Amino acid sequence: SKLISRVKRLCHTILNAKKLFSAINRHAISLINYHIGVLRLEPADFSKLDDAVRAVLVKNKIHLRPGCKERLYLPRTELGRGLHSVELRSEHMLLQLLDCLEKSKEISTRRAAILKVENNNKTHLALIKGFLKVKYRLVEEAQLAKLYNEIEKRKLHSKLYNARKNELVSISDSSRWLKKGNIRPRNEAVFCYIQDRNVFWGADGMCQHCGKSGKTVDHLSTRCEKMLSHDYTRRHNEVVRCLHLLLLNRYKFKSSKRIRSHSVQEILDNEYAEIRVDTRIKTDVKIRNNRPDIFILDKKKNKITLIEVGITSQDSLQIVETEKLRKYDLLTNELGLIYKVSVEIIPYMITWDGIVTKYHKSHLKRLEIPMNVEAYIQSIVLKETVETISFDRRRGLESGLNAEESWERASMGVIMRAEMHEEPTPPLKEEKREEDGAKNSKPKNKARYISQGGTTLEEPTNNINKESDLEEETKVVKEVEENI
Repeated sequence: SKLISRVKRLCHTILNAKKLFSAINRHAISLINYHIGVLRLEPADFSKLDDAVRAVLVKNKIHLRPGCKERLYLPRTELGRGLHSVELRSEHMLLQLLDCLEKSKEISTRRAAILKVENNNKTHLALIKGFLKVKYRLVEEAQLAKLYNEIEKRKLHSKLYNARKNELVSISDSSRWLKKGNIRPRNEAVFCYIQDRNVFWGADGMCQHCGKSGKTVDHLSTRCEKMLSHDYTRRHNEVVRCLHLLLLNRYKFKSSKRIRSHSVQEILDNEYAEIRVDTRIKTDVKIRNNRPDIFILDKKKNKITLIEVGITSQDSLQIVETEKLRKYDLLTNELGLIYKVSVEIIPYMITWDGIVTKYHKSHLKRLEIPMNVEAYIQSIVLKETVETISFDRRRGLESGLNAEESWERASMGVIMRAEMHEEPTPPLKEEKREEDGAKNSKPKNKARYISQGGTTLEEPTNNINKESDLEEETKVVKEVEENI
C-alpha cells in the first residue's frame, strides 16, 4: 500500500515524463527491495503489484489502457518508457541473492543455515533458478525477449517494433525523444498510444477524407491524398521552421530564440550566409527539381547546403531517403558551376512515428543539430500526427480555441473516440493549392504550405509564414531555445 500511495503522489507532480518514471522507480518501486527474499512472496504477488502500479498510471492518463503495456517496461533506448517491473526486478534480485548464499555457504554458517531453510521449505527463492529456466529458458537478456515476444503477438502493437528487423534502422536514434525529451507524462502517453496504432480498436470503416482506403493510423498519417495539402504540409513545415530558426541563429540573422513566434521568411541574406526556403533556384539550364526546402550559401566556407525534409512511413523510409539524396543531383552540378563552390545535399528523413535510419545521425552531425533539439523535433512530428488523426482538433480550430486547448482536445479526443467508438466528424474540404505566381500573397487563416517530403503524392506550393499551433512556452521550448 505504501508503494502504491507513493506512485499516486508522484503522478500528481509536475515532473516531465522521463523524470516521473525515474522517480517512480527510485522512490516507489525501490521499496520492494527491502522485502524481496525476506517475505514469503510468490510470483503472482509480484505480478499483482505491477497490475496495481499500471492501474494508477491508467487512472492518471500516464498510460492508456488500449496501448502496449510491455512498452512500459522496455528501456527508453528501445522505444520503451523505462518503468521497472516488480516481477522482473524480483527475479533479478532473488537470483543474485541465491547465488550469493550458495557462494558463501562454506565460509558462513549463518548463510548456510538460511539456504538450508529455504531449500527445505521449497520457497520461491530456493526454486528461482529452475523457475527462470522454465519461464525463459535463457536467464540473461531473456526478460526483454519475453516482452518483445508478447508485442509480436499483437497485430497493431508489433508494427512499430517491426523496425527492429530492419538492419538500416536505428532504434536508439529513434528513441531520442524518449531519452532526451522534456515531455509531460500525459503527452508521452498519447504519443506512445499513437505509435501503438490501436486508436480505432481494429474497427472497420473507410477514411472520411478520401473514402478509398480503410481508416487506419498508417493511412491517416501519411497516405491519404486528400490530407496532403493541409495536414501533412503543416507537420512538414513545423520541422522546417525548427531547422530555419536554428540556422538563423547560427548565421547571426537574429538573436531571438522564441520557437513559438518564429516566422519563416523565403529569402534572407547577410555577410555570413544566404538562406532560402522553398524558393526556386535560378540556373542557366532548365532543371525540374530546383526548389529545395532549405538552401544555404555559406559565404565564409564557400559551400552550398541543400536540406530536404521528408516525413514518411516505415515501409517507404529507405526509398524516400535515397530519392531525396538523388533528387537534386542536376541542381547540385549546376550550382557548383555557377557559384564555384562545393555543394552538398542533406536529407532530414523521419517517419510519422519517429523512426530514423542509421544514416540519420551523420546527417545531424553535418547539420550541427543538438540532441535535445532533435528530440524536440521528433516530439513535434508525433504531436502533429496526433492532431492530424484527431477530428476533434478540427472542431477546436473552428471554434477558435487557443493552441494548448486545441492540443488537449485533440489528444483526449483520440483517446475518447477509441474508448467510446465515436463516429468522427466529416472531413474538412481540401484547401486550394496556390499557383506559383501567387506565392507571395498573404493567406487568410490557412496553414503554411511547403512541398511535403516522404510521399509520392504531388507536391503543393506553399506559404510558411502563418503562426504555428505550437503550445505556449513550456520548459521543453526553453530548453530547445537555449541550444539554438
